Amino acid sequence: MKYRTNAERGYIGCSRLGEPNYESRRSFDFEGYQSGVYLNWGPVVTINDDVTQPGFITSHHEHKNLDILSYVVRGTVKHHDNLGNDLVAHAGQVQHMSCGTGIWHTEANPGSDANRYLQIWIVSNRWNQPWTPKYTLVDRDPEFGLLPIELHNTRLAVRSGILQGTYTPTGSSYLLQLEGTSVCAGYTLAEGDSLEITGPCDVDSEGGHCLLFTMT
Repeated sequence: MKYRTNAERGYIGCSRLGEPNYESRRSFDFEGYQSGVYLNWGPVVTINDDVTQPGFITSHHEHKNLDILSYVVRGTVKHHDNLGNDLVAHAGQVQHMSCGTGIWHTEANPGSDANRYLQIWIVSNRWNQPWTPKYTLVDRDPEFGLLPIELHNTRLAVRSGILQGTYTPTGSSYLLQLEGTSVCAGYTLAEGDSLEITGPCDVDSEGGHCLLFTMT
């Protein structure tokens, strides 16, 4: 097991363009946070836990050859892309950009309050197989369970939601506590804490919001 507290995550206090209405806590090395130690967990190469203020907007930019999830925890996130999608995601929804040969997009906070959402980048295990880009907005089940998404990494399963009781991962897993608490292998995880699970272990929680990646 490898336990990491929220305080040990990387912290960025402004956007790449210097805008002060953005802050990010990063699980893995990304742009302004370079630990040289926390590079990835398997195919998960980025988990940026972002909070933006009303009026924030990113510049128009492109992504390729990744599955990118925008997991909205609080507030709203506006998405616009070159595929013709122009909509707003709300808490409890997940944006899935299956980037393939390329998607250009912007994101913004169109609401009147701060939002919180996770940017999760996942690499494919099907090398040299370009695919047609696609955007999907999905509603996740509030209860802990599989996200209704199809990734290009066929070995990775993503579960999330409010865990009431016990869940036992069946393989190597990475647990990130989003809200509330959970207990695993003697560790109590609070918001922002993570645990790399390398052996048999029950995850117990009474209403904590959990995000779990498992390699099958």
